[in-house]
Amino acid sequence: MKILWYDTETTGLTENSAMFQISGVIEIDGVEVEEFDIFCSPHDGADIAEEALEVTGVSREQLKTYQTPKKAYKELVAIFSKYIDKFNKDDKFIIAGQNVKFDIDVLNRFFKRNNDNYLGSFLNYKQVFDTLSVYTALEIAEVVPKLENHKLETICKTMGVELSNAHNSLADIKATKAVGDKMLAGLRRIKNKKIKI
Repeated sequence: MKILWYDTETTGLTENSAMFQISGVIEIDGVEVEEFDIFCSPHDGADIAEEALEVTGVSREQLKTYQTPKKAYKELVAIFSKYIDKFNKDDKFIIAGQNVKFDIDVLNRFFKRNNDNYLGSFLNYKQVFDTLSVYTALEIAEVVPKLENHKLETICKTMGVELSNAHNSLADIKATKAVGDKMLAGLRRIKNKKIKI
């Protein structure tokens, strides 16, 4: 089983916002085989919201110092290609993250801006582990406490996971994976007790 835990940081929430950081942990058969943290400058004409810069603590000047989107794209594809045969339809990453649909959309747009419409050659869109959705389901089932909000920081605090540098995608995805690992461990305990759901 190949799982890609990943998170992105962007310059805003519009479709023309730019991804400037993508970080991830690649897990194969329960073993972490690689961790990556890639930065890139925004594409030409990207929307850059001041609020996004404030949240992430990145300045416009800092964004300009990052490598080009094309170099970041090539770096990311090289990493993915080490573990996935993009020409084998049965060889894809399971996608994992917090509110990960947002990050899937961001990465799809990033690939398309780099003239690549085939992100799906690497990712299995039908197998997605979203810690936000899982927590919400557990909350509805009254297995976990009901939260005032579902931000990653709040879920981490509730589940006893440290998040020391929120809104840095590497810190966020490491914390997300720790939350996800706890969720999976709980589900495995149910399986081992042969409790049917």
